[in-house]
Amino acid sequence: MESNDNNRLEDLLRKMYAENDMDTSEMIDEEWQKFEAKHFPQKQRSWGWMQIAAMFIGVLMLSGIAYAAVQIASHHQQSEALLAADTTAVANSSLFTHHSSLPQDSIAQPRIFENVPLDEMVREIAHYYNKVVEIQSEQAHELRLYYEWEPKDALESVVNDLNHFDHVSLAIEEDKLIVRP
Repeated sequence: MESNDNNRLEDLLRKMYAENDMDTSEMIDEEWQKFEAKHFPQKQRSWGWMQIAAMFIGVLMLSGIAYAAVQIASHHQQSEALLAADTTAVANSSLFTHHSSLPQDSIAQPRIFENVPLDEMVREIAHYYNKVVEIQSEQAHELRLYYEWEPKDALESVVNDLNHFDHVSLAIEEDKLIVRP
């Protein structure tokens, strides 16, 4: 095989130096094209059905992700608008004016009472609901509780929750929150 290539090279050199109709660079180009055709066959780029299907699926996935992102952003903006409207409504309500001494965050946020005497807890809750506290139990000063209070819950629900503790008996009468023995 090597001698064949050498022979071809010799022929090429002879032709280069021979007086010929072709220009030397044209001969080199012609030989190079033959060499390329023999050793580097051209691959034709064609799209098979698998590549087309994969591209279609990719476009669909990207479209779905974009749609989901738009929906999430839209939902987030609507939630913020509703929250702003709710905050404005709370600020304008008479409930807010009755409890202006409480920090604004405590109105919307749950309050965790941890190892707090019952009488202190009941006073804060009663103040929020605009009730007067009446403590009839001496244990209320000594009894300490852990309770997570949600200000959005109705007072009746809070009293019901607290009454599930041992040694706690609360009642609501008109504008009073009563701690009974």
